[in-house]
Amino acid sequence: MTRHEAYMARALELAGRGRYTTHPNPMVGAVLVKGGRIIAEGAHLRYGGPHAEVNALRSCKVNPAGAAIYVTLEPCSTYGKTPPCTELLIKSGIKEVYYGAKDVNPAHSGRGAAILRRAGIKVTAGVLVKECEALNPAFSKFMRTGLPYVTVKIAQSLDGRIADAAGRSRWISSPQSRLEAHKLRAESDAVLAGIGTVLADDPLLNVRGVKVLRQPWIVALDSSFRVPRRAQIFRNERVIIATTHKASVTAMKKFPHSAKIMVLPSEKGRVSLKALLKELGKLGIAHVLVEGGGRVAGSFISEGLADRFICFVAPMLIGGTESKNSMVWPDELNAAKKELGIRPRLAAVTRAGPDLMLDLRFD
Repeated sequence: MTRHEAYMARALELAGRGRYTTHPNPMVGAVLVKGGRIIAEGAHLRYGGPHAEVNALRSCKVNPAGAAIYVTLEPCSTYGKTPPCTELLIKSGIKEVYYGAKDVNPAHSGRGAAILRRAGIKVTAGVLVKECEALNPAFSKFMRTGLPYVTVKIAQSLDGRIADAAGRSRWISSPQSRLEAHKLRAESDAVLAGIGTVLADDPLLNVRGVKVLRQPWIVALDSSFRVPRRAQIFRNERVIIATTHKASVTAMKKFPHSAKIMVLPSEKGRVSLKALLKELGKLGIAHVLVEGGGRVAGSFISEGLADRFICFVAPMLIGGTESKNSMVWPDELNAAKKELGIRPRLAAVTRAGPDLMLDLRFD
């Protein structure tokens, strides 16, 4: 590893401090170096708050003039919730800027680097570029497409079951896996489940055990608007009920909660997931965590709408002939495929207590 890569690796570590608090903005880390030593560090710590470069310069106890800064993402060049970082870097007397990933917003990509170069600052792009690009997949997809990044999460037994014939599922996964699941919620802008899960488990679906600035949106797929008025999801501040035109208009008008009701096109009697993702993107929701049952999870994956699949596998067997499968889609989809199954890329395997946590990507 070169010295430039070592400084960028430290910036990547710092960026992780904003994992649960910066989205839908990206995680970014910055390191100031002068005379061959680190003189200050910073990270983007909360949505709407100062950027990593700003926090690094604010924490600097010496004159930063002539220093180099290492940033995981190309410095911003436009006014948003905060002023552009390019202006601050120029005023501070920074002489060199090294960054990892380009700004993925097509309207801004390369603009920050060009402004800095015109000001006489040496700019080097692409330091640990793969690692920096991998840091914010949801932000990258949302900026490029306007659609949310979709993570599907399932907890299953060794034989691929998520519940027995009676619907019992507590607890397949370990306490450690459940904490990891709450971390996934904390990284997301919305948590989604189907009406079947809402009726069977009455889940709250919020983040617990992880500190967040604001709870994610809760999205319930409910094509016929059957959601109970006393469902626990309404204890959350922001709730969306995604339904279709077959739902009762009278029932929706008389609904006592302040939930946002989306009436969307249907596909085979169910809410169109493509239409839903488009509408969620319009709300600024950049990352959706899907926690529905086998049909909801299977729909997102079989329709090619999932970007990531997190599968917790517990060392237990449920068996049975009527127990619930972890992944369900129509058999004709399998029959139409020349090769057996869908094969995501295995990105990582870790332990969560006694369980395995498989991290798979559809890329």
